[in-house]
Amino acid sequence: MPTNFCLITDTHYYNADALGLAAEHQQKTLNESGAILDAALDTFLARDGCDVLLIAGDITCNGERESHEELVRKLRRVQAAGKRVLLITSTHDYEQENNARKLAEGRPIALMLTVTGEFNPGVMRRDELRGTYDEFGFADAISVYDELSYCAQIAPGLRVLMLNDDGDGRSFCGYYPAQLEWILAQLADAKAAGDAIFAVTHHPLLPPFPLYPNISKRDMLGGFETTRDILADAGLRVIFTGHTHIHNIGAHTSAAGNTITDVNTAALCGYPAPMRLCSFDDGVLDIHTETVQDFAWDLGGLTAQEYLRDVFDHLVRNVIRCAAHDFEGFAKECNGFSVQREQIVGYKLPIKLLGHFLEHATLGTLGTLLLCRGKLPKEARRVKLDDLITEVMRNIYAGTENYSPETPVGKAVQILAGRLQKLVGKRLRGSIAEDLPEFFGALLYDDSPDWEWRGAL
Repeated sequence: MPTNFCLITDTHYYNADALGLAAEHQQKTLNESGAILDAALDTFLARDGCDVLLIAGDITCNGERESHEELVRKLRRVQAAGKRVLLITSTHDYEQENNARKLAEGRPIALMLTVTGEFNPGVMRRDELRGTYDEFGFADAISVYDELSYCAQIAPGLRVLMLNDDGDGRSFCGYYPAQLEWILAQLADAKAAGDAIFAVTHHPLLPPFPLYPNISKRDMLGGFETTRDILADAGLRVIFTGHTHIHNIGAHTSAAGNTITDVNTAALCGYPAPMRLCSFDDGVLDIHTETVQDFAWDLGGLTAQEYLRDVFDHLVRNVIRCAAHDFEGFAKECNGFSVQREQIVGYKLPIKLLGHFLEHATLGTLGTLLLCRGKLPKEARRVKLDDLITEVMRNIYAGTENYSPETPVGKAVQILAGRLQKLVGKRLRGSIAEDLPEFFGALLYDDSPDWEWRGAL
């Protein structure tokens, strides 16, 4: 009989009833997060034979105590229905501001003091998380490491490693040597027992798209370049991750020929609000993605997916508007896409000029500037750049990159990129955009399946 389970991540639950409506509408739909989570839990509870819910971290908005307390009540509804919840926490789930840390024996210890030297009473402390969520995986774990990582038996013959990767909470989120040794011991123990095993962690082990580490390496699992090989060679075949809010499935093969697959899942609290529905049978794992189709909110006559899409699109379009007219607003909005202010502060004038251009230009306009308009497919010339950028960003986050080089838009972008390469190629040597057609092609198109996967554990 197959073992069925469901995975969600980045719920970023914000208790708006207790805390008041969030002032800003970000990529994360904070005010709607409770309604979206309730809808996802209803969907999970309605699935016969699917008895385990996994949550891969960043379970609250920013560690608000009221959010944690209400989230526990919501998850107990799942337990009361006879199903299990296994979760890990991550850096959004406890006090981060003015957060002093030190390391002892390779393990992070969060002091989480305010500037007055006292704990912030309105935000959960890291050392409170285990007690708060003990009933959701920790209490019946096979083995526990450093309070917030554990190994659990999902069903006979199947285990899961639930790996907290807080690191130091800032510059490094990953596994210190002692934790990695424990992980390898759990993999060996599962193999000795004849059990299949997979892992859940928060930060991505593999980049959700090729350029991601160049743009935001600090949002990768720290030391991913070596850790992915270590885990693959130790026999780990699948790891579920979150954090990026990008829906992607990628694979990496070590020098020894062992392959590990990273199932990076988009945030539940934003477009497209996905749920990974998984089935394990006879050594094979099947992954299928469904999305939240409705939730108890005023959607303005839109479907749930249209509403979430429009929220996402508004953020992207606002980035372009702010680039032209409001640099500080631009920097703030870019943070929602893991681009930090310090990375762009030296480019204010070029950003402003680019913003003005993107507000009004089309692919044909760009072709005219690059003296190649006549080579562009006619169907693509009137495509507005701000519309295209919005759609491409949405597609990246939803795992639906569909502009192959054979499409009119794909062809146009390749022609424009090739022309630009001839003009400025020498200046790009050694940069992430050294091959411009490849650079833009990777953003527009990904032919690997991101919503479905099947493979052996």
